[in-house]
Amino acid sequence: MCARGVNRGHSFAVTAPAWLEVLNETMDACRTHGRADLAERLRRRRDAPPGQIRLGVLGFPKQGKGYLLNAVLNAPVCAVGDAPTPAVPTEIAYSAEPAATLVGRSRERIPVAVERLTGELGARPAGTLSRVEVGVPRELLSAGLVLVDTPPVGDPRSPRTAAALDLLAEADAVILVSDATAPLSPAELALARHVRTWCPHVLVALTKIDASPGWRAVAERNRALLAEAGIDAPVQPVSAVVRQAAAKAGDADLNARSGFPELLSWIAEQAARPPEQSRALLAAVGVRAAAAELVESLRDRAEAAGQDAGLGQAALLQRAQRRADDLRRQNTKWQNLLSDEITDLLSDAEYDLRERTRKIVNTIDRTFDEGDPAKVWDEFAPWLDNALAEAVDVNYTWLADRAEWIAQAVAQCFGAQYDRALPDLRLDGSGVEGLDDVRRPKIEKFKVGQQAFTGLRGSYGGVLMFGLVTSLAGLPLINPVSIGAGAAFAAKTIKDEGGMRLQRRQAVAKQAAQRHVDDVFLRFSKECRDSIRVVQRRLRDHFTGLAEELADELTRERETIMAGTAERERRTVHIRREIDRLAGLHQRAGELGTIAGRQRRELSA
Repeated sequence: MCARGVNRGHSFAVTAPAWLEVLNETMDACRTHGRADLAERLRRRRDAPPGQIRLGVLGFPKQGKGYLLNAVLNAPVCAVGDAPTPAVPTEIAYSAEPAATLVGRSRERIPVAVERLTGELGARPAGTLSRVEVGVPRELLSAGLVLVDTPPVGDPRSPRTAAALDLLAEADAVILVSDATAPLSPAELALARHVRTWCPHVLVALTKIDASPGWRAVAERNRALLAEAGIDAPVQPVSAVVRQAAAKAGDADLNARSGFPELLSWIAEQAARPPEQSRALLAAVGVRAAAAELVESLRDRAEAAGQDAGLGQAALLQRAQRRADDLRRQNTKWQNLLSDEITDLLSDAEYDLRERTRKIVNTIDRTFDEGDPAKVWDEFAPWLDNALAEAVDVNYTWLADRAEWIAQAVAQCFGAQYDRALPDLRLDGSGVEGLDDVRRPKIEKFKVGQQAFTGLRGSYGGVLMFGLVTSLAGLPLINPVSIGAGAAFAAKTIKDEGGMRLQRRQAVAKQAAQRHVDDVFLRFSKECRDSIRVVQRRLRDHFTGLAEELADELTRERETIMAGTAERERRTVHIRREIDRLAGLHQRAGELGTIAGRQRRELSA
C-alpha cells in the first residue's frame, strides 16, 4: 500500500496512485472474470468529475421522495402526487436561473422551460432519454452538490429500477426514502444493504411523520432493523408538509419540528467533504464491493469444481450427456414457443387493428346517417384523422409490449438467468406522423337555382291537373285552385329532391371515409406484420446464438472432462489463487478506506 506519514505521528494521507492502482487492478480482474458491468461501474467511479458531490435519492413508489426533494430545495422541482414520474434520473444542480435540459440516449441536449418539464417528459417516447438536468438558484447546491432524483425502485428487471440502481456507480452519498406508515419491509432492507455495500454514506429518511401518529415507534423499529442487518445508516424522521408550511409562514420552530434542519445538516456535511479523501473512500468502498461479488462467484465455481473432482469421470460424462439432452429439449421448446407466439401475435395484432378501425367505421355510419356531410365534414375530418392515429399508435404500443413479453417467455426456456440480457426489440416509430389526411369528397349542394328549377318542374303538373279539373266548372286553366296546387306540388318536389340529394351526399361521404379507413388499415397492418417479422428474426438470431453458445460451453465441458483430473485441479488452483488475489485487493481497499476516513475525521476536527 502506498502511503506517507504526515502530522501527529499517526495520521496518513492516501496518495492518488494508491487508490488508483487498487481500482485499476480490480477493474482488470472484473474484466478477466467476465464482469464487465462491475468494471464499468468502477470506471465511472474513477472518472467521476472532481469537485462535484452527487447525492442520490432512492425509494420505492409512493414513499414521498418527490415531496422530500421539493422541500429540501423549497422549489417544485420534482413530480409529486398523480403526476407521471420520469423513467430516467433527474439531476438537480446549481444555476443562476431556473433551467431544464432533456439529455437523449445519443447525448443530444434539448432545453425546455422548467414549467413545461412535466408535460415534455410525458410526451417523450419511452427509452429516448438518458437523464434530465435541472438547474435552480439554491445556495445548498452552489458548492458543487448535485441532487439526483431516481425513478421509483420496483421490479428488479424493470428499466426504471436499473436506472435507479445505476446511480450507485457515481453517488457519493444516498438518501433512502421510506414513509412512517410501516417499518422497513424486507425489500427495503435488501435495498439498503445493497446501497450501503456500494456507498459509504447512507441516510434513511422517514417521511410523512405528520400523517403517522406512531412515527416514533416506527423510527425506533427501523433503527433496530438496520442494526440487526448490520447496515450503518442513521434514520431521520421528516415531514415535507410541515417543512413547506414553515417556509411559507417563516416559522423557525415549526421548521425545527419538520426534521429538515438535521437532514440539511447531513447533506451539507456530505457536500463539505474534501474531494480527494472522498474519492479515495468511494474507490475503496467500490473495490471492496466488486471484490466481494467476484470472490463469491469464484468460490461457487471452486466448490463446483471440487464437487466435480470428487465424482468419477464416467459420472461426469453421464451428467454432461443429460445436459446435452436437456439442451436439445430446450431448443425444441423455445423454437416451438417462438413460432406459436409469433403466429398468435400476427393474428392478434391484425384483429386488434381491425377491431379498432371497425369501431371507427361504425361511428362514421352513425355520423352520416344523422348529419349532412356538407355541414359536418369540416368537423368530422380532423376527428377521423385523430381517431385513426390513436388506433394505430395504441396498436403499435400493444405490439411492442407483447414482443417484450414473448422475449421473456422464450428466455424462460433457457432459465431465469437468461431473461436479463434480451436483444433490443425497440422498433421504428408507428409512423402515425406520416398518416395522410382524409380527402374531402365531392359533395354536391342543392343550390337556390336548382331548387327553383325543380320547383317549377313540379308545379307544372299541379297547375295542369287542377286547371283541367276546374275548367269543367267553367273556371280558366290558371285560377287560384290550380296555382295553389302547383305551389304544393313544387314544395313536395323540392323536398323529395333535397332528400335524395342528401342521401347521395351521405353515401359519398361514407364511401370516402370508409375507403380512407381501409387504406390506413392495409398500410399499417402491413407495417405491423413487418415489425413482427423483425422481432421474430431478432429473437431467433439471439436465442439461436444463445443455444449455440450453450452447446459450445457443453462441448468445452466435455473436453475438460476428457482431459482428466489434472485440468480440473489446475483450474481449481487458479480459482483459489484468484480468490486470494481478490481478497488481498479487498484488504488493501479496506486499509485505504480506513486511512481516508481517519484523515477526513482529523480534518473535520
